[in-house]
Amino acid sequence: MRATIRSYEPSDLSAILHLWEQMGLIPMGKDGLTLDQAVELMNSEPVSSLVAELDDEVVGVAIGGVVAAVGWIYRLTVSGDGDTSEVTHQLLGELELKLAEAGARKVATVTAQDATSLPELARYGYGALPTMRYLERSLPAIGVAAPAALEELDAHIIGPGLWDELRGLDEAKEIIERRVILPLAEPRLAARHGVSPPRAIVLFGPPGTGKTTFAKGIASRLGWPFVEIEASEIAGEGPERQATLLAESFGRVRNNLASAVVFADEVEDLASARSEERKVSPSVTNEFLKQIPRMRELPEHLLVCATNWVRRLDAAFLRPGRFDHVLPVGAPDAEARHAIWSRYVEEITDLPIDLQALATESDLFTPADIEFAARKAAQRAFEREHFEGTSHRATDDDFLIAIHSTRPSLSTEILNSFAEDVERYARY
Repeated sequence: MRATIRSYEPSDLSAILHLWEQMGLIPMGKDGLTLDQAVELMNSEPVSSLVAELDDEVVGVAIGGVVAAVGWIYRLTVSGDGDTSEVTHQLLGELELKLAEAGARKVATVTAQDATSLPELARYGYGALPTMRYLERSLPAIGVAAPAALEELDAHIIGPGLWDELRGLDEAKEIIERRVILPLAEPRLAARHGVSPPRAIVLFGPPGTGKTTFAKGIASRLGWPFVEIEASEIAGEGPERQATLLAESFGRVRNNLASAVVFADEVEDLASARSEERKVSPSVTNEFLKQIPRMRELPEHLLVCATNWVRRLDAAFLRPGRFDHVLPVGAPDAEARHAIWSRYVEEITDLPIDLQALATESDLFTPADIEFAARKAAQRAFEREHFEGTSHRATDDDFLIAIHSTRPSLSTEILNSFAEDVERYARY
């Protein structure tokens, strides 16, 4: 059962004192706070104090505040009756949001070695430093009024771990890790060596090779909000509105988010070479070119443009000085396909599967093709159990049949064309 989380009110004090007494936090808690200190913090501004209620009973309280860019959890208390995990996670989630709105970039807390809250904090993503009982967790830099800004921009906070979950395509992943993520994640170290963190990059490659996933992985790795500029939607408007909509979209990102990964997929719709067949008017391309230097002025914004057809882009668009890197994201080789298959096979079946055979048979498959075929194998096993009463999960035959009934997205011609594009356009 979920609790109701709300802001602390002075009338809650009696119930909170009763809770603290039950949990042995009077006269001093495991966090080192005396009763007077805890009450004073709870009633102070701009400290955030939250209360959890179940059936009109106070079952939890969280007190936190922001010092510089660090959010501190001063006290977190949840009633010891029953399973406390759900209430603890609700309180932590709501408190982290409050602290992020106040400018926190990470959240930290100090508590005793034997505090009952330690296991819950660990499960929620906090970790202890080797020589101290100090727990911290990085927060996205979503700035003041972030929830409203995120909603207005349809922005998302990509959960931690997506980058680590990306399997296969190790060459592209390593290039992006070294050239893009590390300079942005460690700006002081980059500055010490005269390395300028990138502000704008282009990802190019055949359809389905994972360019969007890489962009989201960058946002996950950095802990920045992910915002997508819908090029196709802008292109669908009349010529007189296209440039205005594009400028407004970028302006909202700059004005409302302290940091962001701004993603423009199918960017050829916005910046194709100037010809009669282009989907948008020249004014849109000109506006896009104006927005790039404005984005480059912001230290914690990264523009990621993706295209399936890099050779169709306007030459002025790709000019050095606008984009720091033009990075290829190609088809997975046999080793990469093996790694991608391994990820899906682990989810779908507990039977031994010949991954090497799957990798060999799925030549010319993109990661998206592999996922599609894997889901077909899972569906086949599901239907077999439903209609025939078998109990085993997907087998080698299920996966191979799914592969042979899936049309690959790639061809030799596409791969040859991509190799030419890498030779001509790649820059890193």
